[in-house]
Amino acid sequence: MTLTTDKADSETAVARPSFAWRGVALVSGSAALVLSVSAARLHIAGDELYYLACGRRLAVSYVDNGPLVPLIARLCDLLAPGSVIALRIPGLLLLVAVSILAAAVAYECGARPRFQMLAAAAFPTSPLVFGFTVLTSVSFDIACQASIIWLLVRWVRTRRDRLLVAIGVVAAIDVQDKWLVLMVAAAVGLSILTLGPREILRRPALWLGLLIFAAAMLPALLWQASHDWPQLATNDAIAHETAQTMGGQWGTLGAIIISPGFIGGGLILLGMYGLVRAPHLRQYRFLLVAAVLMVIMVIAGHGRSYYVAGIFPVLFGVGASMLSTLFDADSRIMLRRLCTGVAACSAALLAFLACLPYPSSWIVDPKSPWLPLQHYGNDTWHSLADAVHEVSIRLPPAEQATTVVVASAYNQAGALDHYGQSRWIPPVYSPHRGFAAFGTPPDSATTIVYVGFNHGTEQRDFLAGFAHTTKARQLRDPLGLSGQNFDIDIWICRDPLTPMSTAWPSLGYTVAPPTELSPLSGLN
Repeated sequence: MTLTTDKADSETAVARPSFAWRGVALVSGSAALVLSVSAARLHIAGDELYYLACGRRLAVSYVDNGPLVPLIARLCDLLAPGSVIALRIPGLLLLVAVSILAAAVAYECGARPRFQMLAAAAFPTSPLVFGFTVLTSVSFDIACQASIIWLLVRWVRTRRDRLLVAIGVVAAIDVQDKWLVLMVAAAVGLSILTLGPREILRRPALWLGLLIFAAAMLPALLWQASHDWPQLATNDAIAHETAQTMGGQWGTLGAIIISPGFIGGGLILLGMYGLVRAPHLRQYRFLLVAAVLMVIMVIAGHGRSYYVAGIFPVLFGVGASMLSTLFDADSRIMLRRLCTGVAACSAALLAFLACLPYPSSWIVDPKSPWLPLQHYGNDTWHSLADAVHEVSIRLPPAEQATTVVVASAYNQAGALDHYGQSRWIPPVYSPHRGFAAFGTPPDSATTIVYVGFNHGTEQRDFLAGFAHTTKARQLRDPLGLSGQNFDIDIWICRDPLTPMSTAWPSLGYTVAPPTELSPLSGLN
């Protein structure tokens, strides 16, 4: 099956190559199938636990994300309670969608079917793909950003104004996930003002799309305003964490460079060259400026490297189109062998990284080259929930009625909130980031089971507010992960010196604890 092609391209009367539906579906589907092994093997992740907690407290917005992913997490949990695989299916489907989008951009730029398949293969064989093996806002954001830019590319070729309305609809969906779409809009808008096509600004459909987007964003804006703009504090916290644990701005730039992978990196370089030199890509030159502006914005704002990943699939497609014009018929056999070899090696590496069960001994050393694979090893939150459960049930029955749990990190709180459905764990609170907005421990809670990071200033500050504190449990699993079962203390805190309703606002923080790390902590 092939897409119906236009009768003529905007610059040439030569028939446009058909869209390689079968080949693209095979490439993207195979990648999703391989990664489903990883998705099924991994235990539930910390962010997934947090999204499940958000889903049980649905709102129009949250401190650090929109309602889209929490809503999907809630629906998945209702349809298949406790199923980890159910949580991962949306991400795997989005992986297929992003791969198809890369091929669709290649098609719009005139690439032949084989090169469309190459563009489709670039994304699943890049390091970015591992963000799709768990339920995360990253996968939705990349898919929406890539969709927006693909729709814009298609409008440039076809001038069909309904595509501009579709851009507004997709942006309206994306802003329910993260606000990064504002960065994309700024970068693309500035690039169009610089290089064109400025004609788009005169199209009523564009302004209708922007109106749809603004209406969709309004509830979140009102929520943020009523809560003193916590999104800004979250951005500052992310900037601090990036500077402390990810090499700062140079580390972010390095991560941006390597994240497209072998195939993707080569296609991006070809795409950038083509946008500068190739006549058939001249009308898309604004994409190059937009990509550069996005990188500058992320680095200057101390953001995370994957914030710019939404434009990668588009550049993959542009690069594939450029590659298809560089070789004549006599060179196609050599090119086919080269591309097949690179794709096969990349696919083999993907399968290796996705499918092998890594021993925890590879990933516990902070200096280990395997450290990035820590969330693909034998990690689990069960041990933390079991420890809090054991401490809680040992309290006197009369005291249990006035006991709550306070976790020092939002993902810990999410884990205890989730596993508390199958274990007896008192009501869970946390002063960290988004979980702090879920409520304050009641003043009637005279006993608090506190889960803290060893060596963390947050732990010392919290314990100082009680007349009596007792360390009930230590989690020092040498093969564990920080925040789960490594470098964790569980305290029983009695007789608060100040009512929690008074003390709680001063205990809140957005930077991930501990702010003071021991040599063996801070693995996340």
